[in-house]
Amino acid sequence: MAGPPSLSRHRPLPSGNEEATTTLTLGDMTDVPTLSVSECNELLHSLEKQAEKQGSRATASSDVYLKTREYVGMFARFKDGKTTTQVDHITLTLLEKGVGMFERAQLASLCPDTAEEAKTLVPSLEDKIDDETLQAVLDEISKLRDFS
Repeated sequence: MAGPPSLSRHRPLPSGNEEATTTLTLGDMTDVPTLSVSECNELLHSLEKQAEKQGSRATASSDVYLKTREYVGMFARFKDGKTTTQVDHITLTLLEKGVGMFERAQLASLCPDTAEEAKTLVPSLEDKIDDETLQAVLDEISKLRDFS
């Protein structure tokens, strides 16, 4: 005797072998520029202003756009455009030290206080940057967080 039919949806297969652990595996997205949540917030603000100047509200009417806008507005650590730009410049220095775009964006979004916390949240940083250099960058970001 067969049981009742399953009510759960079939889980889709993963699109690739992407993972952000001690070994960062992003597939085709490895070298793609990545935005922090604050940078995304600034980008969406900019798009809204541009649409208003042109008299268009098409972008702001999409459900996905509205939900994204709400999310980044809530979780952006830096709300001021100048501060976001400063954080971007600070974290871009990490690229010269072997830190990837994804990791840079994660640090700018999560704003960890210590190098140890940063390496716990972004495990792929472990062998890429020493604690002193990372801590100096995090301290600079922290100073900006206090005034944003």
